[in-house]
Order: sequence, then structure tokens, then C-alpha cells
Amino acid sequence: MDQLTAMRTFRRVVEMSSFTAAARSLGLSKAAVSKQVGELEAHLGATLIHRTTRRLSATEVGNAYFERCVRLLDEFEAADAEVRHLQAEPTGSLRLSVPNAFGVTQMAATINELSQRYPKLRLIIEASDRFVDLIDEGFDAAIRIRTELPDSSLIARKLCTIPRYVCASPEYLERFGEPQRPEDLKSHNCLIYTQSPTPFDWGFRTAQGRKTVRVSGTMQSNHGLMLMDPLLAGRGIALLPLFTIEDVLKSGRVKRLLTDFPTDEVALHVVYPQNRHLSPKVRVLVDLMAEHFGRQPRWE
Repeated sequence: MDQLTAMRTFRRVVEMSSFTAAARSLGLSKAAVSKQVGELEAHLGATLIHRTTRRLSATEVGNAYFERCVRLLDEFEAADAEVRHLQAEPTGSLRLSVPNAFGVTQMAATINELSQRYPKLRLIIEASDRFVDLIDEGFDAAIRIRTELPDSSLIARKLCTIPRYVCASPEYLERFGEPQRPEDLKSHNCLIYTQSPTPFDWGFRTAQGRKTVRVSGTMQSNHGLMLMDPLLAGRGIALLPLFTIEDVLKSGRVKRLLTDFPTDEVALHVVYPQNRHLSPKVRVLVDLMAEHFGRQPRWE
């Protein structure tokens, strides 16, 4: 006996309260349906259905078994559907929101590879530091770099952490001196990235615990790369993620400051709306992002 098939047949008989109707819907003979239910009852050692010439009804045991069958069969169907969904080739439009600086400096290779691997996928990329509403604005996914994400109905997959460094050019330090403690930043001109979760409160980890310093300065921008020229020109001190300043750190054009006081790290996430089945186009994006940034990010 194929128990799974027999369970499906039993379910249909109970739902339709008729062997004849169940047989018709399953494309089987009434005798075949009756045989499957009978074999199932023999296997279980229990009567599942009362049979009379007038009516058909499930027994008490049959009702309990029916409820379990419904749950199990629905789970089997969901599992099958999910596997078929995962095997489908991604097609259609993928609308993705990426942060400006990260998109420009880090995402180009990922987007290019995604396009090459899945030529039927049409990519629509919006580079912006604004916090888009995925559902209301029709985005399939977003890349977000935050110390923490707000509670929402979105699914968020953390890919890696990104260190942030306080830095300044040698020219600035020669003119104004180098801060030795986080509190010294209060007397320095700081370049403020306003899209940071706390742009004017820079957090540090010290031996005494976490310390927050209120900073200020003559330049603010909601685009991290807009702060690079003032930073290199010696206009102030900045707190920026490593992927933004990696090259100028290596070349010596800027210097990392306050190395004994690590700053709060941020995390790289890919977020997408919660659905029962992850669509193929979002799945391949998440997988490729994990491949490129989850194991060892490029800036490391």
C-alpha cells in the first residue's frame, strides 16, 4: 500500500462525504477508492469511516486521523512547491535599493555577476541613502548598513560586520593636533554623515564601558563620499566605514585615530518582504550577496 496516496484518497472521501464523488475528482474508480481506504484502515487497525447505504461519515478516530492527514499533506505540498520554486530560473524585474557609497564602491561587481548569471533578470538599482519603504514603494529587496535595524515585518539576513574608524589627514593633525581620548573630539571640527543612526553621537568602547561623545563641525552630508574630499583636504575628522577609506588608509593619505577606543561597528544586511516562499530572484540575490560579503568581505 502507498500510504501517502491512501491518505490523500481518505482525505478526499471525508471532504466530499462520498466515495463516488471522491473517485470522480481523483480520476479513479469507486472500487479503487474503496480499496485504498480499506487498506489504510487495515494498516491502522481502526475503522475510519462509517458506511451505510444512505450516508457516509468519519468515525471519531477517523475525524482525528483526518485532521492529522490534512496538516501533513499540506506540509508535503508546501515542501514540494518550495523545491519547485527554488529550481525555477529567476525572471522579471528585481528592484533593489542600495546605499550610495556602498553601492558605488562595493556593489558593482556583484550586480554585474548577477546580471551575467541570470540574463532573464531585469535589474533596477536605486542608489540612495534614504530609508526606503520596501512594500509601499515596490522594492524587492534593500541593502542596509546599520548598527541595528528597527523592528518590522521584513526579513533581514546579516551578512557581515563593518568596522568604522575615526580618521583625519596628516595635514589636519599637523595643524590641530591628534585627539588622544574620545572626549578630545569635542574641540575638533568633525565631518558629519547625517544618515548615520546617531550622526552627532559617536560611540566608543573603553575599559570603563561604552562611551558616547557629542561632536560637531562645519560640514554635514547625507552622502558619505561627499565627505572624502574635505577629509583628504584636511578640513576635519570623520567617522567612516572601512570600505570607504580602505585605500586612503593604506596609502597614508589619512590616519586612523583613537585606535585604543574601538567605535561601534555596523552590520551589512540584505532585507526583503516576508513571504511564505522566497522568490527565485530574491533568493539568488541573497545567495550572491552572502557569497561576496558573508565569508570574507572585500575590504578585509
